[in-house]
Amino acid sequence: MKSAIWVLALVSLAGCATPTMNEMRQEAPREVLHSKKADKVIADCVEREWQSLYVFEGRDGATQESGSKGGYTVATNGSAYFVDIQPEASGSVARYYAATSLWIAKKHLAALQSCL
Repeated sequence: MKSAIWVLALVSLAGCATPTMNEMRQEAPREVLHSKKADKVIADCVEREWQSLYVFEGRDGATQESGSKGGYTVATNGSAYFVDIQPEASGSVARYYAATSLWIAKKHLAALQSCL
């Protein structure tokens, strides 16, 4: 009986899991932003800003890696919030993805916008 309850609990939580970055990329980005700055400059700034954000009595953290289609991807720990930054003719384009629309997503977006 206990194992049946445990299985039901796990199954019900499976729907609450954060989608993967590739799953989120299948949908439209939450925001598409343009900048005259180089992609690396923006990526470095976003990584620094996101690492300094306080959420839930701590910092969310962020990492930066080369993008699969060029440019850079900056993601929070757990990848619930990330931005793909790619070069374009007049500078860079940043595609921001967020698993939720909660206040945390807005804080990450504001930090991204400050880097543009």
